[in-house]
This record gives sequence, C-alpha cells and structure tokens, in this order.
Amino acid sequence: MAAARLRSGHESVAAVAESLGYDNSNNFSTAFRAFHGLSPLRYRKNGRGQRKACLTQRWRPE
Repeated sequence: MAAARLRSGHESVAAVAESLGYDNSNNFSTAFRAFHGLSPLRYRKNGRGQRKACLTQRWRPE
C-alpha cells in the first residue's frame, strides 16, 4: 500500500507516513527501509525510473 502510494508520486513521504499512523516520518522511513531495502525516496525514484524505462522500450518481434 505505502509502496504504491510512493511510486505514484502524488503524496509526500510525510503524508503517507501520517496516513499509516506514524507520528514521525523518520520512524516510517526506518520501517520502510527494513522491509524494502531502500529508503522511501530512493524507492520512489527507482519505481519511476523503471516505469519510464518500460514505457520507452519498444517491443520488437523476433
């Protein structure tokens, strides 16, 4: 849930953290990093980059 919201880029990390019940976005970031292996901001950047790469690659029949 949090990962999808971060990838969409429509909400700040603090807004996502608060909506999930975290009083402190640093605590959310720590928990997110422990689960995903990346900080929320890095996860967001990687997600956008992967999606962009998929959209720009053309399918070529073999």
